[in-house]
Amino acid sequence: MFNSIKAKVITLYSLVMIAFTSILLLTMFINERDRVLDLELEKSTEISKMHANLLSQEFAQYVVMLKMLSNNPQIELGNKLTIARLLQRLMTIGNGNFINAVYIDKDLNLIDALGNTNKVTHPTFLRGQQWQGKEYNITVPIYSRFEKTPVIMVAVPILDEQKKWIGTLAVAVPLTVISNKLSSIKLAKESYAWLTDSNGLMVSHPNKSFIMKNKLSMTENVNYPGFYKIVRQTKLQNDGYGRYRDAQLNESKIVTFSKIDYLPGWTLFVTTKESEIFHNSYAIMYNVLIIAIVLMLVFLLLITHLANRITKPIVQLTKGVKESVNNKSSYLKIIDSNDEIGQLSQAFHDSLQKIHSHTTHLEQMVNHRTEEVTAKNLLLSQQNDKLEELASKDPLTRLYNRRAFSTLVDKEISRAKRHDLSLTLVILDIDHFKRINDMFGHNVGDDILCHFAHELSANMRKENLICRWGGEEFVILIPEATSDSVFKYIDQMRNKISLMNFAPVDRLTFSAGMATLGADESFKEWFQRADRALYTAKGSGRNCIVVD
Repeated sequence: MFNSIKAKVITLYSLVMIAFTSILLLTMFINERDRVLDLELEKSTEISKMHANLLSQEFAQYVVMLKMLSNNPQIELGNKLTIARLLQRLMTIGNGNFINAVYIDKDLNLIDALGNTNKVTHPTFLRGQQWQGKEYNITVPIYSRFEKTPVIMVAVPILDEQKKWIGTLAVAVPLTVISNKLSSIKLAKESYAWLTDSNGLMVSHPNKSFIMKNKLSMTENVNYPGFYKIVRQTKLQNDGYGRYRDAQLNESKIVTFSKIDYLPGWTLFVTTKESEIFHNSYAIMYNVLIIAIVLMLVFLLLITHLANRITKPIVQLTKGVKESVNNKSSYLKIIDSNDEIGQLSQAFHDSLQKIHSHTTHLEQMVNHRTEEVTAKNLLLSQQNDKLEELASKDPLTRLYNRRAFSTLVDKEISRAKRHDLSLTLVILDIDHFKRINDMFGHNVGDDILCHFAHELSANMRKENLICRWGGEEFVILIPEATSDSVFKYIDQMRNKISLMNFAPVDRLTFSAGMATLGADESFKEWFQRADRALYTAKGSGRNCIVVD
C-alpha cells in the first residue's frame, strides 16, 4: 500500500485535514462571541433605557406633587405657619425622598419645611419671566444652604389668574436618594449603574470619591482610554453603548447609556466587565479547547508514526544530496527502494555528476561579476550622497537651503495641524552686514556667515530646522513651541552673539522677527507675518526681537 509516494501523501493529507477541520470548528465557535456580545449589549441597553424611564417617572411624580400643592389656595395667602405646615405635609408624602421643601414668594423670600427663612440668591432658582413656557425646573446638584449637602432642586411655579409668576414651590432631593435607587437596580454580576447631570458631572456612582468631583470629558484620558468616544456618543444619541479600557484595573469594560427624558441632558450609564459577559462562553470554549488538544495529540502521534515511515528514505536522500553538493569528492549513494524515492535517488545521482563539472566555472564567473556590481553600487551610493548634499545644503554655511527648507516645513506644518501642536518661525537678519562686506571684503563676510551659522546650529535642538534663506538672512523653524516660549531662548542667543568674537568685526548683532503658526494659515501668510516682525525690529533700531 505504501510503495507509492502518492498513497503516502494522500494518507498524510487525510489526517491533516481531520485536524484542520477540528481547528476550523473551534474558530467558528470563537466567532460566536460577537453574537453573544451583541445580545448582551442589547440586553444592557434595554436595562439602561428601562431604569432611565423609571428615574424619569420618579421625578415626574415629584413635579405632580408640587403642582397639586401649588394649586392650594392657602399658599397664596402667604401665612408662614400655614405654608410651613403644607411643606411638612409634602415632606411626609415624599416618603423620605425629600430632604427639605421650600416656598419662595415673588420677592424671593424663602420659607422651608422647618420654618427657616432666607433670601434666595442662587442663580439656579428661576424667577419672573424665566418661568415663561416652563411647567417645572430641575436643577443640577447644588449645595443646600440649610442641610450642607448636595441636592437636586425640583421646582414648579405658582401662577395667579393672569398666569403671572407669584412664587415657587420646590423640594430638595438629596443625591443619596438617587444613589439608593440606582443601587437597587438588579444588574448582572460585576455591573453597576451611575448617573451624570447635564454638565457631565457624576452625581451618583458606586465609588463615592467620584461623586460631585469627576466630570465627563470629550478628550482622551490615559486612565480610561476609549471612554471619550462614548461621551461623544451621548451628545448625539439618546441611548447607545461603547467599549473602553480601565488602565488602572487593566481590564476592558462595556458601557451602555440612556438619556432621562424628564431630566434634559442627564444620562444613566451601566458599566459591565467584558470578561463577565464572556464568562460562560469562555467556559465552553475552554472545554472545546481541551477536547481539541486531546484530538490533536492523538493525530500528532499518528502523523509522527506515518511521517517517520514516509520521510526516512527522503531524509537519507536529502543528507546524501547535501553531502554531494557541499563536498565535490563525495558521491551520492543510490537508495534501494521500489517507490519513487528510489527513482528520484538515481536521477539525483546522475544530475549531480553533471552539476559538479560546471560548478567551478560558474563560481568563478559569479565572483567576477559580483565584484564588478559591488564596486559600481558603492560608487553610485557615494555619488547619490554627494548629489543629495549639494541639492539640499547651502554650499557656504552647510545649512539647509531654501528649496530643502520649503519641503521640510510643509511636512512640519502638516504634522503640527494633524496633532494640534504649536509651531514657531523665526527670521534672523545680521545687522549692517553690507557694511561688513564693504569694509572688510566678501571673504571676511563669508567667514562671518559661516561662524554665525555654526553658532546657530550649536545652540539649537536637533528637532529645529535652520536654513540660510539668502544673503545674511536665516530662518529657524521650532516645533512644539510658541512665540512666548521661544522669545527668551532667541533673546539669550542674541545677547550671546553680541558678546562673541567675530574679528575683525568689533561687534556682531542681529535682528529677528517671529510668529507662531495660526489655525488655517498657509506658510506664505505665516512667513509674511514673521517677516513684518523682522522689519519692525530693524526699524526699531536693530539688535532686537519682535513677536507678531
